[in-house]
This record gives sequence, C-alpha cells and structure tokens, in this order.
Amino acid sequence: MGGAAGPRLVAAAANAGALAILPIWFGPPEAARAAIGRTRELTTRPFAVNLRADLRQDDHISTAIDAGISLFHLFWGDPAPAMPAIRRAGGRMIATVSDAETTKAALDAGADALIAQGVEAGGHVFGSTPLEVLLPAVVAQAGTVPVAAAGGLVDADDVARAFRLGASAAVLGTCLVVTAESDAHPDYKKALADARSGDTVMSKCFDGFWPDAQHRTLKNSTWRMWRDAGFPAAGTRPGEGDIVLRIAGMMEIPRYHAAAPTVDMSGDCEAAAQYAGTGVGRLAPAQAAGDLIKAIAAAAAARLSASAPAGRS
Repeated sequence: MGGAAGPRLVAAAANAGALAILPIWFGPPEAARAAIGRTRELTTRPFAVNLRADLRQDDHISTAIDAGISLFHLFWGDPAPAMPAIRRAGGRMIATVSDAETTKAALDAGADALIAQGVEAGGHVFGSTPLEVLLPAVVAQAGTVPVAAAGGLVDADDVARAFRLGASAAVLGTCLVVTAESDAHPDYKKALADARSGDTVMSKCFDGFWPDAQHRTLKNSTWRMWRDAGFPAAGTRPGEGDIVLRIAGMMEIPRYHAAAPTVDMSGDCEAAAQYAGTGVGRLAPAQAAGDLIKAIAAAAAARLSASAPAGRS
C-alpha cells in the first residue's frame, strides 16, 4: 500500500486486532526508525514491517530490531538473503508468494507464515494466478505453516470465501486506502470510491523507481496515453517528462513514476499511479479503519459459523 499505510493507519489496524504492516523499504533507515517510533506512539499492539526481498536491506532490519520490531514481511523476491539478519535477533518472517516455486523458496528460507497473493491484488503483483486457484495449492504445499490470502478482498464474503479455501488469515489493502487514517490523497480516495468493477488494469506503466515491475492500478489518463501510443518502452513514452505530483520543498514526481498520491503531495493525482485491487466497485463507504476491520471480521465469522457443519464452529 506504499505511502497510504503510514503510522496512523498501521496503528488503527493494530488497535482493531489486525496484524498491520508498516512499509519501511523505500526510505533510509533513519526514516524507518522515525516511522516505527510514530507508530509506537499510537499503539501498544504488535505490527510488522515490510521490506523488498530483492534489495539488501540489512540496515533496515537492524534499525527495526533496535526499535523493538520482531515481525518482518518480505515481498518481491527470494527472502533467504534477509533471513540471517532476522534470525540473529530472534525475528520472524512472513513472505508473499505467487506460485509453487516462490512458495518453496519462502519455506526453505524459514518463513513462519505465507501470504498467497492472487493476480487480483492491487499495487505490485508478484504473479499471474487467480487467488481461488493459488490459495489451495499454497495451503497444501505449506503444510503446517499458516497461509494468508491476498488479492481483491474487500468485504466479509471475500474473507469467508478465503477461509473456506484454507486460508488462516485474510489480507486487506484497497478497502483500507479509503479509510480516515490512510495517508492517501483525498483525490485518490475518491477515485477508488467512485471506481467500478473492471476499472483496474495490470501493466508495467508506472515503473519509475521500480523498473519492469508489474502492478495493478486504476485505468487513468497516463495509462490510456501509453496504450494509445502502442505501449512504447520506457524512454519513449508520451509525456514522460511531465511533472504530475510535487512534495513541497522536497521532490517532483514525473508521469509513469511508481509513487501513489499521498496527503503531502499536490498536483494531478488522476494522472499518477492509483493502485487498486479488483474489489473496487464493492468498497464500503469511507469510515475509520478500526470500525471497518471489526465489521468485516465479525460478519465473516458469522458467515463461517452459519455454514459450518453441525457440531463445529
């Protein structure tokens, strides 16, 4: 969820009983330390931090451990190189997987839990398999290691369906971007709230800062401009030098950059990367993150209890 999942949202989710994940990979270790500290001020509950598995981020791991973090989420690559630093401090690792190969790599690396990410997910997407196909396969391969389901899940029906397919947990993303505590720009939140089913697309359009990485976003003017030009390669795309977002006094963000619009940015949010899963069109009205999480959890539990065989709950 990139910049949307800042300390306020992570703390709100943690306080509601979820295992929230704070992204720290995209800034220096000092920024990670500050973000963890701000989150700690807002919650006493545990939360994990998110790192890129394809980057060597031992300094980030050390910083997080020094700040009291013991749960690490690794995404986008083989988590094995990060494990020595995590294990030395007694940390535990959750890895996102997308097929049999990545599942084996994560289990071999010593993952304590897995996230099976279906192609329906918003943001950067690791694989190409629908969640309903991927999830049972990962659960079977994982054995006793718990598996969380990710990809297009926005309501209690989605969560209950994931549990019936063998998931031990459900990962919510897009539906939390629109909540009150999210750091997403208001225009981005509105675009998600107004989106309809079918308004997302998988592409490599917004690959600035994260080259050649596929992702799911809302279709927007930048993607349509690129499509109409025949999907040319980076360096030859129309409007490539246009500045679409700015952070006052800090940086300018060009068209095709991976950054999503956040509250500290100004400019043309519609033209920027607006990450979204396929659950758009079914999002609940904007509300506090804790209220949404509790409502989804309670309703999903009720659905599972109602459908359980006699004598089971």
